[in-house]
Amino acid sequence: MSTGTIISTANVAGKAVSSQIVRTANLDTGYDGDVLPAGKAGTLTTRTDDDTGVITVAEGHEITDSDTVDVFWVGGSRYGVDVTATDGTTVSIDAGDGTNLPAQDFAVVVTKQVTIDVDFDGDNVEMIVVSNSKRVHLDFQEGGGTSILPLDIPANEGWFWCADQGVANPLTGNATGQIKASSGEAADATLKIALLYDS
Repeated sequence: MSTGTIISTANVAGKAVSSQIVRTANLDTGYDGDVLPAGKAGTLTTRTDDDTGVITVAEGHEITDSDTVDVFWVGGSRYGVDVTATDGTTVSIDAGDGTNLPAQDFAVVVTKQVTIDVDFDGDNVEMIVVSNSKRVHLDFQEGGGTSILPLDIPANEGWFWCADQGVANPLTGNATGQIKASSGEAADATLKIALLYDS
């Protein structure tokens, strides 16, 4: 058996409050791999519609028209966005999911997705914890790419879910086969994911 513990401390309204959550399961796994590469800062120089436009970035961005990217800005993000063309410092984008694109000339960050290979059945998860140093986007997906749970997590805030807390399991359904991850800032992001689950 494996055991996971989450200890939290809060100070609200002058009151110090602490709690401890402990769960056990047959199996555990985690991701503590390479740092997520920094996104590329740019500007939405053309806004065709809510999910189509052109982003202008600096030279050396290394984004190609075969890439899938996530786009971030203050107040929103789109994930799983297709790069339809690149020309020098311009990156044409289309489709994806998430928030409607911001107004033209709004500052954005565009980031290639990193694929994390995982294999677990969300129905059997007892505890899952995420730690992140920068703003990140995670999309828990089936092996074929169908989204199960997209998350846009602010810098240093992390995310977790535990069984028996009165909150429905967000990973129920088909098994999770991969996680698409990206840094939402023009800086490398440290990412750690750990989970307990039953076989």
